[in-house]
Amino acid sequence: MERIMTIKQVSAKIDLRLNKSASADYDNIWSYAKQEGFQKAINELVRRLKIGKNQTQDGDEETAIRIDDLQILLKQETLAVKEKGIYVQTEKLPEDYVYFKRVTPIVSKGNCGKVQMKSHLREEANVDDLLNLPSFDFEETFHTIINDRIHIYHNKDFKVNKAELTYYRKPKEYDFKKLDTVVEFGDTLCDMLVDEACKIIASDLESINAKQLTQERAETNE
Repeated sequence: MERIMTIKQVSAKIDLRLNKSASADYDNIWSYAKQEGFQKAINELVRRLKIGKNQTQDGDEETAIRIDDLQILLKQETLAVKEKGIYVQTEKLPEDYVYFKRVTPIVSKGNCGKVQMKSHLREEANVDDLLNLPSFDFEETFHTIINDRIHIYHNKDFKVNKAELTYYRKPKEYDFKKLDTVVEFGDTLCDMLVDEACKIIASDLESINAKQLTQERAETNE
């Protein structure tokens, strides 16, 4: 298990990476600049890790390391559903929702209840061509996402009772005045986030050398 890192340590690492402690080029970086850079780094790096570079599978599951990096953000919620004819509509996505992972409809038909069904995320434009897909016998259907709600299609072949949603929640936000706050990510990912934050801060300060160095670190470790 990796060590934990505090905001105080993150702040010190940012100073060290940008050589601010002994530099006369700029005044010391304000806490709000570090906070903004670090928070933006979290959002950008998580997005890149989620998308990935592998065209054959989800980026977040390209490697075991990437799974370990992002699993702390995974969350499960049960969503209530409302009947809409040939599909059901879930309640609104959770407020901390940021990226979709999967949805598992819990369905029933006749005397068979509480069946977990596989559902495929599809484009809304292709709905008409996919209405033959929902099948209780094959335990398979599809869904779309519209206006922060999930539409799960049954085409009147079965009843959808509820939906189990697995998603990536929004990362926590950090106040750089609260130095003892523990960052939720492990040290390895934290170091990547520090490099990414330094790249962002260096760009804001127009420090070309620091930007190039931190960008090389971020791209190598990703």
